[in-house]
Amino acid sequence: MKATITTAIGTFEFEGEDDAVQRQITAILASPVHTDISKTVSKAEQPKRKSTSVKRTTAQPKVLSRLLTTKEEIDGVKAFFAQKSPDSHVEKYAVLTLWLKNYKSLEDVSIDEMWTLYKVIGVKQPKNLLQTFRDGKSKKSYFDLTPDGRYFITPFGETFVDFDLPNKKKEK
Repeated sequence: MKATITTAIGTFEFEGEDDAVQRQITAILASPVHTDISKTVSKAEQPKRKSTSVKRTTAQPKVLSRLLTTKEEIDGVKAFFAQKSPDSHVEKYAVLTLWLKNYKSLEDVSIDEMWTLYKVIGVKQPKNLLQTFRDGKSKKSYFDLTPDGRYFITPFGETFVDFDLPNKKKEK
C-alpha cells in the first residue's frame, strides 16, 4: 500500500504493508501537531509530475544561543567530537546527537541543534541539513523520527558511535 497525507506542516508519504501504513496514518492523525489534514490520496491517484528539480526544505536553521551555556559544555562537545573523529555528515550528526542526549538530556533534535553545534565545533555544514537526518534514518538506521518531525538517535546509532568510532581502519 502507498499513501500520501498532506497536513498543515508538510506532506508525508508511506509505503509498505497495509497494517503498517495504516498505523503510521493513524499516528499522524492522532498527533496534535497534525490536526489540519487537507487530504489523503493513494499514490496511484496522484498526477504524474515531470519535474526534475531537487526537493529542498524551506526551513532555515536557527542558532540556539541557550543550547550550550558554559565553557565546559563547549569544550566537552569539541573533545567528544574530536575523540570520535566522524567522517561523513551522517556520522557527525550521530556523534553530536548522542552527545546532546548524554550530556544535555535532549532525547530528540532538529536541524537547529545541528546548525548550532556545527558552528560551535567549527565544521562546515552539509548543504541540506534535513537530508542528512533522512539519510541517517533510511540508509544507516542511526535515527528515527518523532511524530512532531524531530529526530532521535536509535540504539543502533548509539552502538555505532560508542563502539565503531573512531574508524579503526582510518587510524592505521
